[in-house]
Amino acid sequence: MAEQEQQQAPEPDNTPDVLPQKRRILRSVILSLLFTVLLLVAALAIMFSTDKGSKFLLDRVLERQQIIRYEYEGGNLWRGIILRNVLVSLKPVDVKIDRADVTLGWRAIVNKEIHLKSADVRNLQIITKTPPSDEPFKFSEIRLPFVLRVDSADVDHLLIKTHSAGIDFHDIHLNGALWSGTELNFENSSMDMGYLSVRNATGNMKFEGKYPLNATAIVNLPSLNNSLNIHDIAVNARGTLDTIQAGIATNTPDLLTGWAIVNPMRPHVPMRGQLKFKNYHWPLLTEQKLFTKDGVGKFNGDINRLNLNIMTDLTGQNIPEGQYNAVMHTDLVHQLNIENVNGQLMKGSVNAAGVVSWKDHVTWDIQGRLDQLNPKDKLIPQAVQDFLPPSIDGKIESKGTLEKGMHVTALVDFDRYETWNLKLDQNPEKNKKVQPMLLDVSWKNIDRAVPYVGWLSSASGNAKLTLADGQQNIHVATAITQHDKGMLPAGAYQAQLNLKNNTLNVPTFSYVANKGQLNGSAVIQLPDQKRQLKWNANLKAQDFNPQTIVPAAPVDQLNGSIQANGYAKLNQQIIQLNAVDLTGRLAQQKETIRLTGKSTAALIFHDEKAGGGFKSFAVNYDGSLNASQIEASKGLLKLRVSGTPEFIKIAELKHDGVAGKILASGILNLKNGIGWDINASLVRFKPHYFASNMRGEISGTVKSQGLWSDAMKRIQIQRLNLAGVLNGKPVRGKGNLALVINSNQKGFIPQQFEANDLFLSYASNQVQASGNAQNLRLKVNAPALYEIYAGLRGRAYGYLNMQVQPRLQASANLAVDDFGLNDLFSIKKIRVQGQLPTSASPTLLVARLDNLRSGTREIQQGEISLAGTRNAHVLKVSAENKLSKFKVQLAGGFNAQNNWLGQIQQGDFDSLRTRLVQRQNASIIYTSAQSDLFIGAHCWMSQQSELCFDQPIRVSPNRGSVSFISRNLDLNDFAAFMPEGLAITGKVNGYAKASWAKGARPKIDARLLTRNGVLGLAAEDPQYLGSTMKYDEVSLIAKSVAEGLQIRLDTKAPDIGTGYANVIIDPYKDNKPMRGEIAFNQVQLKILKPFIQDVRSMGGTLSYAGKISGTLTAPLLNGELRLKDGSISMISLPVNLTNIQLYSSIRQNNATINGAFNSGQGAGQLTGDIDWKDEPRIQLQLKAKNLLIRQAPLITALVTPELNLDVLPFKKRLSLTGSVDIPRALISMPEATAPVVNVSSDVRIVHEGDNQLEILKSARPWDIRADIAVSLGKQVIFQGFNSRIPLIGRLNLSQRGLETAMRANGAIGVPQRVKIEAYGQSLDLNRAIARFNGPLANPTLDVDANKLVQGSTVGFRVTGTATGPNIQIYNDAGLSEQEALNALITGRINEGSSALSQTEGFKSDVNNTIAAAGISMGLGGTRALTNQIGRTFGLSGLALDAQGTGDDTQVSVTGYITPDLFIRYGVGVFTPVNKLTLRYQMNQRLYLEASQSLERAIDVFYNWRF
Repeated sequence: MAEQEQQQAPEPDNTPDVLPQKRRILRSVILSLLFTVLLLVAALAIMFSTDKGSKFLLDRVLERQQIIRYEYEGGNLWRGIILRNVLVSLKPVDVKIDRADVTLGWRAIVNKEIHLKSADVRNLQIITKTPPSDEPFKFSEIRLPFVLRVDSADVDHLLIKTHSAGIDFHDIHLNGALWSGTELNFENSSMDMGYLSVRNATGNMKFEGKYPLNATAIVNLPSLNNSLNIHDIAVNARGTLDTIQAGIATNTPDLLTGWAIVNPMRPHVPMRGQLKFKNYHWPLLTEQKLFTKDGVGKFNGDINRLNLNIMTDLTGQNIPEGQYNAVMHTDLVHQLNIENVNGQLMKGSVNAAGVVSWKDHVTWDIQGRLDQLNPKDKLIPQAVQDFLPPSIDGKIESKGTLEKGMHVTALVDFDRYETWNLKLDQNPEKNKKVQPMLLDVSWKNIDRAVPYVGWLSSASGNAKLTLADGQQNIHVATAITQHDKGMLPAGAYQAQLNLKNNTLNVPTFSYVANKGQLNGSAVIQLPDQKRQLKWNANLKAQDFNPQTIVPAAPVDQLNGSIQANGYAKLNQQIIQLNAVDLTGRLAQQKETIRLTGKSTAALIFHDEKAGGGFKSFAVNYDGSLNASQIEASKGLLKLRVSGTPEFIKIAELKHDGVAGKILASGILNLKNGIGWDINASLVRFKPHYFASNMRGEISGTVKSQGLWSDAMKRIQIQRLNLAGVLNGKPVRGKGNLALVINSNQKGFIPQQFEANDLFLSYASNQVQASGNAQNLRLKVNAPALYEIYAGLRGRAYGYLNMQVQPRLQASANLAVDDFGLNDLFSIKKIRVQGQLPTSASPTLLVARLDNLRSGTREIQQGEISLAGTRNAHVLKVSAENKLSKFKVQLAGGFNAQNNWLGQIQQGDFDSLRTRLVQRQNASIIYTSAQSDLFIGAHCWMSQQSELCFDQPIRVSPNRGSVSFISRNLDLNDFAAFMPEGLAITGKVNGYAKASWAKGARPKIDARLLTRNGVLGLAAEDPQYLGSTMKYDEVSLIAKSVAEGLQIRLDTKAPDIGTGYANVIIDPYKDNKPMRGEIAFNQVQLKILKPFIQDVRSMGGTLSYAGKISGTLTAPLLNGELRLKDGSISMISLPVNLTNIQLYSSIRQNNATINGAFNSGQGAGQLTGDIDWKDEPRIQLQLKAKNLLIRQAPLITALVTPELNLDVLPFKKRLSLTGSVDIPRALISMPEATAPVVNVSSDVRIVHEGDNQLEILKSARPWDIRADIAVSLGKQVIFQGFNSRIPLIGRLNLSQRGLETAMRANGAIGVPQRVKIEAYGQSLDLNRAIARFNGPLANPTLDVDANKLVQGSTVGFRVTGTATGPNIQIYNDAGLSEQEALNALITGRINEGSSALSQTEGFKSDVNNTIAAAGISMGLGGTRALTNQIGRTFGLSGLALDAQGTGDDTQVSVTGYITPDLFIRYGVGVFTPVNKLTLRYQMNQRLYLEASQSLERAIDVFYNWRF
């Protein structure tokens, strides 16, 4: 360097030339650089703007890396390139893209990142590289080696795939996305996963750990669009991609908030969450205005099954307010399964379950129940309430689809009432027109009260409606049976109706009765603002019998027509009958009559302010009644009637014609009783023209006035003069009668009675009366009382003379023989003879009767005699029957003040057990002026008993008192006075006092005690014995208190334990309210055994404590009942229940049951309810496991039932549903031929040819509705045919109503091949299946069994049904069916013989084999006996059986002398050959056998097996 400096130093002269040269060099370098840059920029521009250049540039840039692979399709980096089959290989995952159309951004050059201004990506896949495993998705870190920025991108499909699962995303749109390292940021993005879609998503996510995220978005669930009408849901999500926690909110339009937790990367995307409904108007059924004050909806599950649980209150315009709970699940795509919807409403509940599907089209299938709904709920319109049954309990169903319109079926099956079926069909719109709606409503078994009809009994009916725009067409058809409370007569009804433009047309309606029919048509113009109600109708009768409606109708066949019309004004109805033309045949005659004319009727009602009820009416009829076959017989018929509900005036009733002449008028007053004033004149009047049960002809006049009420009964008949023939018997009446009876009159004589030569006769019975209340003469001659009234029998004759002034005198001579009234009572003979002793001269009056019977009670003889004078006479009364005798005497007389003074004497009551005799006379004073009776104190006594009236008895209209004391009084002596069917014995001790006064409540004080007695109750069915129960002590206390009457009953008995009832009753109020307590303890359950049929034994104790309220006729209990250590064994049921522990809570009209029990080692639970408010109803649920069922020797089984029982005992209706599993059972064939179970006493034998349906109806069977699933387990064994045969299968048992037998659906079969023995033959049972699809007793059979006979297979197949089996014999030896049957039965094949000998041999073999089989079956029943005989002689296993086949059959006795020494002695059945055999077992395989028969032999046997 120093040298260079030294060399350069000496050239100072060249400096000016060097500077320009440097500038030129610098300029050249700069220009070269600029040119190079321009050339590079131009090259880059060419590369960026041309396809080849862009491809070359990308290839050069990416050729040294191994992460990204692609195929270049076209485009350039400037305007956008298109790549396909892009593969980005990272360590944890592969990213695949089928096609990508991208445009680069400027940051791709400046910031050294992949910047996509826009991108359109097809089928993006992110595939994990983790090896296959059953482990859940592993979150591997995804870190890009570059920065990826996307301004806007669309991905049609994204798949995040593992080896076991994949998550699909569709229609992904990204805005402002930046992926740097592991973090992805995005904004306003969207995507769709099928079951949910997301939009306006903004947030970030890191692909490390479990991919934490933080985002907000709008989410849409399509399943909620359809089910809840929820669309946009605002979501604020936190957490990780493994567990997303989100708060949600939506408006529908009310605010709906909630939260959700979703696991999108786990299998099937588990999720759970909750929605809250607060003052929420539901977006469903908006016309109903559904509203919830406070509710919650929970969900959990996954995309395959999302469980929904909704608990909320709900109300609506036509939805009753209530609390609703719903448990459902959905697949989020096609279907919503409703497991249970429960609504507590209308004082009852609604339960429903089913399926709603919207795959392809909307369908649903819903079943449910209604329980104890109140039909009088205020929400139900009154018009609907009137037609609903008294209680709403029943089953509901609905099925439908919206495919090609709307098609719905529905069912309402009331438990206690009818069944309704509904079918609705409506096709979709056509040419923008709504198609008609077709509605088909049918019903079965209506049997209850219905408005406007009364009691409606309809076995079935149908109504078809076509509802079109502005028009309704209706067709109704039903059959009605007669009911005492019904207004509609029995018959078949049909009607065709259509409603259009507010006009109801009835083109046809008909009523078909048992005989004849009625037809007609009508047009009704319904009222509107401009017109009133108007109608017209035509009615035609065709051979119609009016007696089917009114039994007393005069005609039994009616033909003709009536034209009618009417209109309505405000509070008025006007009805006009025009052109009445009816022809009828008189009942039981050939004569016909014709009725013609016209009528007008007016009905007036109160206005709304007065209640709108019926006010008054008026009817006018002008026409003629004549004999239709005689033209000249036309007769006038006029009727003028008007009135109110309380007053009817007959202004004119006039007829002059074929029915004779009648002219009548009068009034009828129904207020305060029945009052009348009638005046009638008859000339040869024939009443059978108006009432068929009164045939004949009557002439005469009658005028009558009267009043019949509680206060007074007044009858007045003036100028009676009638004569004629009625029902073939002469009728005569003449004279006058006046009778007045006041409610406050004294004595037995009417206040006014006057008969002026009154004579009444009908047939051979006559009554004559003359005189008045002071002097009456009555004569009776009635030899045939049955002619007066069909229920009467006997004859009466005699006279009665009575005079009141100046003194009472009476004489009589009356006789009645064989008198009776229906089945109420009967009297063999009554005699009344003599004169009443009312004068100074002695007279005698005697009344006797023989054999008075009423039910089971009887008085064999009775007599009342009155002898003496007015001042001194004796009254004797006596009566007797088989059990007791009674007599008493009263002696005394009337004084000047007309008072009676005397004594009770000689009282005597004699029974089989004791005799009570009056110990002292008792004074009697009767004061007529005050109607006051006084009886002195006295006693009736026996050696052990005493009944004393310790204080005088006083009875008067204003006051009274009675008191008695009893000592050891035997209750059995008063059996005749006990209620029928009740008997009680015991000794009564105690006292009773009672007093009363007018205007005050009676005062009662009684204390009675009885000990050591027996209570007996007769059975309702005479064929069953009654039941008795002993008691130690029973006490009764009755005492008047301020609230009424207090009664306390205490009991103590060996079987009942102790108990008491303390009740206060107010008997002075109409409803007789009461309150009190009842308790009993340790009541032995066995006392109920006599009251329950079919019980072998019962045990356990009952205890109860509670209160009683309500009324005497409708008591209400509130208490607790407990059964402890109970047990029950039924005769006809193979189950014994033990350790029964039962608790019942009784609340007024219902009780709940909760109990447990054992059967064998099994246990069960019993829950349910009993309701007796309107009609008793029992609902029980039984759940048990491994209950022991044993019916020796037939069956021993373990069963696991789960049953629901619903019983209406009064209607004899029973519903049974559920399942019964039988995991283990041993079923054995009986050894004896006698029935194992005795025939119950209520079994009725149905013989061939009998009408089974009629027998069922006459027996009043139960209406059973059953649905039971029976399943046989793997350990069900049938033991028979010398084999153990396993059984498996399932059956669904069902029964519907009275007229259908139990049906079954399913199959039971043998699952494996087994060997059986029958009739001395061994067979292989290859297949045995019984298939059920109909009646339980008639399954379809499929049985196959065979055996090897001399190397050939011979067998049989059974097909067909149990009642008609088809048996086929088969073989593989080429035998005929006869030869194969021979080989099957005899066990050998006959060969080498002639046909004749073969046939004879076959017959012999068959006969002998069948006989041997019979012997074998007969000996099978002797095993118990032979075992006992063997034990007596020291032999074990002694048995009788039949062995061999055909001629070789023997009856053998076998047994073991020692465990190794066996003996058999056989006697030939068909040959006289006997055989003795001894066998000695040397070891397990070797034994010696010696036998003696026709030959002697000793053999050595060795057993081995391959």
